[in-house]
Amino acid sequence: MLLVGRVLTFDPRFPEATALVTAGDRIIDVGSAADLRARYPAERRFVVEMITPGLHDSHVHPLQWGMALSRLDLRGRNDPREVAHRVREEAANLPRGEWIRGGGFVFGDYPDSTLLDEAAPHNPVFLESRDLHSAWVNRTALALAGINDLTPDPPGGKMLRDDSGCPTGYLLERAVRLVQRVLPPPKRQDLSRGLEDLARRGFVAVHAMGEVPEATIWIRELALAESLPVRVAWVLQHSEVKNWEPEKLGDYLHIFGAKFFADGALTSRTAWMRRPYPGGGFGMPVDDPREVDSKVIEVLQRGFAPVWHAIGTRAIQELLNMITRVAAAGLSLRSVVRIEHVQHVGDEDIQRLAGMALSVQPQHAADDLVALEALGDGSVREAYRWGEMARLRGVRVLLGSDAPVAVPDPGETLKYASAHPLPGAEGMPRHIAIRGYVHDPAAYLGWDKERYAWGKISAGSRAALTLWEDGTPIARLWRGYVEPVTT
Repeated sequence: MLLVGRVLTFDPRFPEATALVTAGDRIIDVGSAADLRARYPAERRFVVEMITPGLHDSHVHPLQWGMALSRLDLRGRNDPREVAHRVREEAANLPRGEWIRGGGFVFGDYPDSTLLDEAAPHNPVFLESRDLHSAWVNRTALALAGINDLTPDPPGGKMLRDDSGCPTGYLLERAVRLVQRVLPPPKRQDLSRGLEDLARRGFVAVHAMGEVPEATIWIRELALAESLPVRVAWVLQHSEVKNWEPEKLGDYLHIFGAKFFADGALTSRTAWMRRPYPGGGFGMPVDDPREVDSKVIEVLQRGFAPVWHAIGTRAIQELLNMITRVAAAGLSLRSVVRIEHVQHVGDEDIQRLAGMALSVQPQHAADDLVALEALGDGSVREAYRWGEMARLRGVRVLLGSDAPVAVPDPGETLKYASAHPLPGAEGMPRHIAIRGYVHDPAAYLGWDKERYAWGKISAGSRAALTLWEDGTPIARLWRGYVEPVTT
């Protein structure tokens, strides 16, 4: 087919064109509209405002997104009483003993289980915060998990307790897993549902972050069956690297990374900060960067890229210190490591990010406005500095949603990337934001150097493209078909 419009190629030899021709899932020619119309008169034509390489969501949890699509949606609910009312409504329609699951809330304080105990006395309840770094459960769920006042906090996690030492029903970080282990297990169809929804939203590729171990088996099965609706860059939990090797399986699965968590998240108040939170405490490390040099070296030696979740100022500072230590031992991390979120960066550390791949989620800044205001002016000034990061030498800024933490909406992501939602904060120029959505994610993975390159438009490249009107993605070109964006 012949596609006509402004073509952003991301090929330095000819950055722009006005048309391209595809055959199946390959681009066979790129040039001027007049020339290609004359040379390909019989091709079916599509005229659009703009054509780019296809959209990547550079940080997403497709299994969890697939599960979120079928659970209680609590986004926008900030009052525990309102959430408990939704739980009560759900319990009225369920048999006794069936789990009630939901997520998306943000609370100013940590509630105990009382409201949930009253709302669902005969059903276990498990609700995750919007950031997925804490959970609110009822007594029935605690009992099913075997949790009592003698249950210790797990490494990297904390159960809130009352004055007598009994768990209250609010769990932070890896303490959440104590209840997750007794939930009905996720299924392969949850993963497929999440991937299919991302494809309908116009993405051609996703970077999938640290799903449960069995999901690696499922994603390989989908790849072998040629059933993936997007190309998937897969990141393992770092504890799983001993069971796998880096690999490209067929054309659409690339297992490449190992996920670490330097800290938690802002709205759960577990992001590891240098300044205390208004209510006290500094957050917490999870995979403490001061203590994991040997694990990072093992990941590197096995051929995986270390992929680090780091949100708070202290977490990012200690992570950069770790990178310096490992480099002093003769192993360069700067060109392969990724930092996910990079939300709060002190002035003394911003320049230390030069030359790195930084994965950011602009929607989080808009969603976190209330939590940020509570931190005070000094901490807000250190928040969401992606505009400054984009100007650093050698940096690749990769855009994503972190779904299900935020809805994977390309329009919202691009809007906030350029027009920063925080007063006075610097956004990215629009063309840099688009680059971070369609080219840099592929280039970081080396896909732009493959035989049938991704992330750029040139003869021989993969025809996995995004079509735009009025600055908004309206369709993707995928395996020879134009597929309209639907949500």
